[in-house]
Amino acid sequence: MKNLIKAIILVIVIGILGFITSWKVWGNSTPIKDTVKVDTVKVKPQDTVVDVKGKYVLYIGDSHTSNPGGWQYILSNETKMRMNNVSVGGKTTGWMLEKAKESVHKGLDYCFIYGGANDMFNSKITIESAIKNIQRIVNICNSKGVKPVVITGFDPLTCINTPENPNYRVKYSEFQYRLLNTIEGATVIMTHVVNKKDCWDGLCHMAPSGHRKIANHIIDRMNFKTY
Repeated sequence: MKNLIKAIILVIVIGILGFITSWKVWGNSTPIKDTVKVDTVKVKPQDTVVDVKGKYVLYIGDSHTSNPGGWQYILSNETKMRMNNVSVGGKTTGWMLEKAKESVHKGLDYCFIYGGANDMFNSKITIESAIKNIQRIVNICNSKGVKPVVITGFDPLTCINTPENPNYRVKYSEFQYRLLNTIEGATVIMTHVVNKKDCWDGLCHMAPSGHRKIANHIIDRMNFKTY
């Protein structure tokens, strides 16, 4: 009888202790909604923005770059780069090469090279020779520690209308794609962002809208910071 009473008392004590322990655990527990992991949204890191404010930039080209208020002015103004534009209308890549020899120096940060239109219009100048001239300019820039950027220009198949020289459009287009695929040691930017409405004539000397499109595209492609 005594053993039975002891057993009953033991069961009661164990039950009381179990209730107290459960009550403490329940009372101190964290609500379920707080213990559920929230999915982490993986955001693609933003590309590093390149701040070129105060950098010294050289522009070498022909009439498509010699316009005082052209794409080169917009690009420099938007990014606050210091500009030296030695471009002259009507010039070929051969002239540009000679100009590069006297204009590219170690104090420069960037050199933008935009030429070839006059070469391609001339039936005596081959695509190969023009490509070699651009590559030589790029090499000069690299030898001076200057970052070369080659601009292809507008799409000639869309923008150019020259009945007097029907081969010009195709030749210029091939030249541009050769630039894109063969130039080494430079950033080559395909700037086919201009349409015919942005051209003032059959050679696509650009209206302000065309220059603006070219400048904006280069800023985006180079990821330059604007002000």
